[in-house]
Formats: sequence, structure tokens, C-alpha cells
Amino acid sequence: MSARRGRSTPAPAPSVVLQGPRDGRNTLSNVIEELEAAGAVSPDSRIAAVTAGWREREAQVGLFDPRLAARVVDLELYRRSARVADADPELARAHREAQDRLDLLRRAYNVRLAGRIDAYVRLVDLRGDASVLAEERAEALEAIRRLDERQLARVAEIRSEFERAYTPEARDPVRAQRREVERLLEDAEAVVIAGGHVGLLLSRLRLFGGRELLGERAVIGRSAGAMVLTDRVVLFHDRPPWGAGNPEVFDAGLGLAEGIVALPHASARLVLDDRDRTSRLAARFAPAACVLLAPGQRVDRAPAGWSGHGGVERIDRAGRCVRLSDAA
Repeated sequence: MSARRGRSTPAPAPSVVLQGPRDGRNTLSNVIEELEAAGAVSPDSRIAAVTAGWREREAQVGLFDPRLAARVVDLELYRRSARVADADPELARAHREAQDRLDLLRRAYNVRLAGRIDAYVRLVDLRGDASVLAEERAEALEAIRRLDERQLARVAEIRSEFERAYTPEARDPVRAQRREVERLLEDAEAVVIAGGHVGLLLSRLRLFGGRELLGERAVIGRSAGAMVLTDRVVLFHDRPPWGAGNPEVFDAGLGLAEGIVALPHASARLVLDDRDRTSRLAARFAPAACVLLAPGQRVDRAPAGWSGHGGVERIDRAGRCVRLSDAA
């Protein structure tokens, strides 16, 4: 890190930017220029990239923004995890077993989730005395929220069991790769997390330090990269190829984007004109804001909360798409 960050006075919270999918607006170079103007990033400083979600396309830094290619260094977390697996077959086997348990837990959760959402929808459609139905509907919604919280707790429990049994951070292959990552990060003042497979991004980030890996640097997350920076990662698709879908809590995120449920590609994945579905989504995750990150849009952490660029919208409790800054 540069000497600029060695001040004795308390430093402000690091800059956090969440971007939608790439489309030519709000490019990485635009964001970096604004961060430089604000003093959050030094001109010409190194920018570290996390592209593990791209898998085999990792390290193609030109896909970010060709104008910044000379400044970007890819941390290659996906390839480093493969090297760890080759050097430590026991850890790799244990990790696969933990993933198998998490996959089974996810399937069980979705079975239970479908039942609770169906019950809530039926109660919303039921007609009769409002004084009777209001409490039943509220309890049905709370049952969905309790299941979501339990899922997060169970995911954390399975992961903790793996980490206690195998302490990845203490094993030589992991330590060796972490040292290399730390060396690459020494002069980096910003970290950019690309999109792709959100599960791979989370698991590789955690293997190499998670939130601590990012330190006090400015952080920019695009699409799935934005999702991993939130408190909880929510997977969503109202009309997947295999039939009706329900938004599902997938995992806890890194917690840098507090109070945000990031929904990139929302116009393609959500039926936004179905007020019943959208209002249920907003109510389920309240008080967090369900933010629609369309291509070219972004939100920045500001002292007074989150500020939107490019017409960013959120879903309000009535199921409407409104500007992020509008009152609930």
C-alpha cells in the first residue's frame, strides 16, 4: 500500500462502487478517474483484478477496459486455487465434499422455500375479513424470512466445520499462494471484481482472505462481482428454462455493501411488471434495498447512503421500480 494510507487520523470508509453489466457507459476508466479526482485512488496506481468468475477466461484484463490494461494486474485466484488443489489433494477432496453438502442443503432449502412462498401467495389471493388475513399473511412472510436466515446460518455452519477441520489458511500451498497475492496487492489502491459465476467468486475470495484481502482499498464490483460485496447474495430468475423460479438466499457476501440486495440483469431475469412478485421480493428482504443494476448503471457508497448513477432503480414495498434515492 502507498504511504498515503499511513495517516495517524482515522481513515474514511473505503470507496465501494457496484456496477451493472458492461455496456460502454460508466466504464471502469470512468470510475477510476472519479476515484482519482476524489483522492480515493492515486493517479497511475496499480489496480488489482479478481476475475475468478470467468474461470478459463481469467486474466484477460482487456475485457475490463483496454485503456487501463497497463495498470491492471490480475490476482488469478481461480488458477491459484487450482494450484492449491494440485498441491494439496486432501484439502481439495474435503472442499469438494463440503460443496456437495452445500449443494444438497441448497436443494432442500428450495423445496421448503417453494412451499412457504406458495402458502404466502395463496393467503394473498384469499379474500375475506382483512383483520383476520393481515396477520396470517404477515406470519407467512415472516416464515419465509426465517427460512432465509436459517439457510444462511446452515451454510455458515457447514463452511465453518470444513475450516475448523482443515484450516486452509495454515496449509503450506494456501499460504504460498496467499503470499504471492499479497505481494501483487502491495501497490494496488483499488480492487475490481468482475462478474461471472458468483459461487466461484465467493469461494475463491474466501480461500485467499475474503474481506481482509480487500483491505482499505477502493473496491469496484461489476454484476456478480457487485453481488459478492453485499451482506447476502440472492440468486433470482422468475422464468428460468426449467420452470417457475423463486429468489433464493445463496450465501452471505463480504458485507462491504451493507443494506443492498444487488440484482444485475434484473430486466431479463425478473418479471418487473408483476407487482405481486416484486412487492413480495422487496418485503422479503427489507429493510435492505433491492437495487436493479441494469447495464451501464452503478451505485456508490456516499456519506449519506447510496447514490445512484445512470437512473438506478430499486423496488419499493408496493412493487414499483423507483429511483434509488426516492423515499420508501
